[in-house]
Amino acid sequence: MSILFTIIRNGNDFSCRAADQLQFFVGRRVPYEGNIGLYNIFSGSRLTRLIYEAANFKDKFGFWASFIEPTAICEGRNFLTLNSYDRAAFTFGFGQFAAHVPNGDFVRYFRAMLGLPGANEYFPHLGLIDERICRTENPDAPVVLETDESTDKLMKYLNPDLSEVQDAEVIAAAKLIHWTTNSVDAQAAQVNQMIATFRSLMRRAENRVGIDGRPAAQCAVIADILHQGRAGRMTWPLIDSALRSPNPLDRLLKIGLPKWEERLRTLRRALAARPEFQVKRWSSAHEEFV
Repeated sequence: MSILFTIIRNGNDFSCRAADQLQFFVGRRVPYEGNIGLYNIFSGSRLTRLIYEAANFKDKFGFWASFIEPTAICEGRNFLTLNSYDRAAFTFGFGQFAAHVPNGDFVRYFRAMLGLPGANEYFPHLGLIDERICRTENPDAPVVLETDESTDKLMKYLNPDLSEVQDAEVIAAAKLIHWTTNSVDAQAAQVNQMIATFRSLMRRAENRVGIDGRPAAQCAVIADILHQGRAGRMTWPLIDSALRSPNPLDRLLKIGLPKWEERLRTLRRALAARPEFQVKRWSSAHEEFV
């Protein structure tokens, strides 16, 4: 049986109530470059603090749980992070998975969520057909929401209109927030996707610049650069130049200055607090840290 969500609005703040439970915060209406959407990570936010801690997932994921943690810290670390005001239309989770990329982080994460036992309670009108997210109200004519070329229909499902906050947008966010808050499996789906993404980033780095034998600290910065996309078209030349320098870690941690100074300072602190990042090294042969 699907869960009924009720919207509660207080000025620019949106909360929801699931069935007869206590209400919970979803997000604040905010403008951004001509768009209007929801955001929930800000000073004084009433968002539930559901924080990613690597120690909670090391039994299942090993060192990879630690490897993604510095970037998780830079992204705010909250499993419930949301924004729906930019070109991605809908971004969710401690890894900031964005819905606008075909076969991207969010799409693969959401596919995994729709495979969990609770999916029908939260998204009864969605399902997976041939590994694609589809609207399934009419089983004889399902509507495919994402393809190799586009996620436009999925974005419209989650956030119909970037000119104003819509009820559908609030409800979609509330469903993911409530589900993630109450399900360890839903939290693990985020962790699993973040690790899959970072594994892929390491393979890309290996193919482009060669990282065999590099300390995990250097690899973590490379992964963070690629995940955030802060170096733009100069990504690989800048990374390659840094790796060839006398102090690769320091050079890598300067890519993105001065614009991303605060993030880079946070990343530097997170790496310094984790000595194993200097001990563990990437093995190209095993595609693993050893």
